[in-house]
This record gives sequence, structure tokens and C-alpha cells, in this order.
Amino acid sequence: MKLANIFSDNTVFQAEKPMRFFGEGSGVVVISFNNQSYEKSVEDKWVIELPAQPYGGPVDITVSLNGDKKVLKNIAFGDVYLCAGQSNMQFMIDEEVDTTPFNDDEKIRYFVTDRIEKYEGLKSVDGWKVCKVSEVGAWSALGLHMAQRIREKKDVYIGLVGCFQGASAIQSWMPERKLDSSVYVPIEERHKDVTDSVYSQWNGNSDLYKHTFLPIAPFSFNSVIWYQGESNTSAAEGKVYTQLLSKMIDAWREDLLSEALPFVVIEICDFDMRDDDEWRAIQACQQEIQNVKANVKTVTSKDVCESWQIHPGNKEKLAKKVADVL
Repeated sequence: MKLANIFSDNTVFQAEKPMRFFGEGSGVVVISFNNQSYEKSVEDKWVIELPAQPYGGPVDITVSLNGDKKVLKNIAFGDVYLCAGQSNMQFMIDEEVDTTPFNDDEKIRYFVTDRIEKYEGLKSVDGWKVCKVSEVGAWSALGLHMAQRIREKKDVYIGLVGCFQGASAIQSWMPERKLDSSVYVPIEERHKDVTDSVYSQWNGNSDLYKHTFLPIAPFSFNSVIWYQGESNTSAAEGKVYTQLLSKMIDAWREDLLSEALPFVVIEICDFDMRDDDEWRAIQACQQEIQNVKANVKTVTSKDVCESWQIHPGNKEKLAKKVADVL
């Protein structure tokens, strides 16, 4: 039996939404917790959907397939957020400046999906991590500050799933089925990151969708936080970015089996070195998406982020804005 890497000790499942387990193997899967057991005959790649659970925890969950047993310890049910996009979402606590001190919090937990880029930080095989001040250096700074803000308002478990790749174009996050002629942009008319000698390794159509996103589907989430766009700031892409983003949202909702899954889109901040029509076109698309797509809200970053660098050095004010619209 092989469970998907998103299932480990300390997992946070989305409360009050379907609880799904998935993995690989054939036989009879049995899942047991809270004095109840659920079983299903499965083949190859499988998904089992269990009833929604109330907020709470922790509990231990036993998963077995043909006698091969795995016990997941310290499992909780709370609000789980998919923190997705490119480098400003990837931006780590260790990279941040002037971070407000914070405390250990057993109710904030973090999981990160794998990336194509060779990287020495957290990987999916490391499982879910609990918030300890000494161990959060590689966490998404925006994600952690957002979780802290939510915890100020709600005494629930918070799960953060980091799903990002610096210098990534939106086409890499989309399945081929959505990349039709209506959003086609020739390679030579796309942002230079698509052909860069390093960045091109993860910027082919659907590369990150297959490698980084699909392995966590169809886990249940409260919302998706999407912070991306800098790598699509070409003139041609600015004309279709709203459509690209709309199609990506459709695809992720389909794959996560949640047709009304809320999305929060963060508008890329102003950047002095790109004070041009192409940059502003992507910002306009990110504002427009909330008017053309249901259950989508846009958060502006330029009012709380400095414009002299592409990676603003502190994410706290922006994280609070995001948390306050969730």
C-alpha cells in the first residue's frame, strides 16, 4: 500500500467537508478512527471518501490494505488552505525582514508539495510539520502569518499546504484539457521565464500541474490562495490572463471535487523596474477575475508592499489582508 504523501502524522483534514484518502494498491482498504471503520475494495490508484467530520482532534487513524497497516498519529480537523503560486508565495520565513516574534502553536501545521526544482528544504516526504518557532524557517511566510491571523479570530486547527514554484508561469499549473486555442500564446510571445535555461525545466505546459498539484488531489480544502503572475507579464499573455486564470480555477475545482471552492487571488504588487503596460495588464486581469468568476476574491498588495523589489521583504500586512477576506 502506498498512501499519498499528504497523509502523515499531524495531518489536518478540512472539517465539515468530505474526508478523502487516496493512494495506490489493490485489495481492501480499511480506515479506522473514533471507534468506526470504513472499508472499500480498490484497484491501482484509488480514492475513498469518508463522511465530513466536525472541527476537533487530535485522533489517531489506522489505514490498512491487505494487512499492510499504517497508523497516522495526532490527526486534526480544521480549516485547510492551499497556498499556491510562485516565488512570493514560496518566500520563506528565513528570508523575511522585521518579522514580528511569534509563539509555538500546535494548532498550526504545514505540508509542502514536491517541486521540480532541486531544493534542499522541506519536501512532501517529510510530511506535516507542527508550528515550532525553531523549525518554521522554510515555511511560506505569507502562509504562516495568514494562519496566525486566522488563529486570532478562530480557535481551530489550521492546515497550510504549500504548492508553489518560483518563476512559474500559469500555463505550467494547468492541464492540457484547459489550454485550448482561446488562450494559446506562442512560446516566443510569452514571458522570458518560459525559455530561461533554468526556469524552463518547470515551465512547460502542465509541468507543475502534473508534478506538484495533482499528487494532492482530491484533498479537501477551505480555500485556495493564489499568488502568481509575474512570470506571465508579456504583452500577449496580458490579453488572455483572465481567461487562463478562469480555466485554471475550473480545472483545480474539478480535480479537487469542489465546484464552488473559494479562491483568493493576490494581485501582484507594483514593481519599479516593471512600470509598464504589460505588468499593469496582469494586475488588471487579477482584479477582473473576481467579477467574472463566482467565489473568487481579489486582494490588492501594492498598498502594503514596497515597490522597489519584486519580493517584498515582509509579508505580515498582506497576510492579514488575505486572512480578513477568508
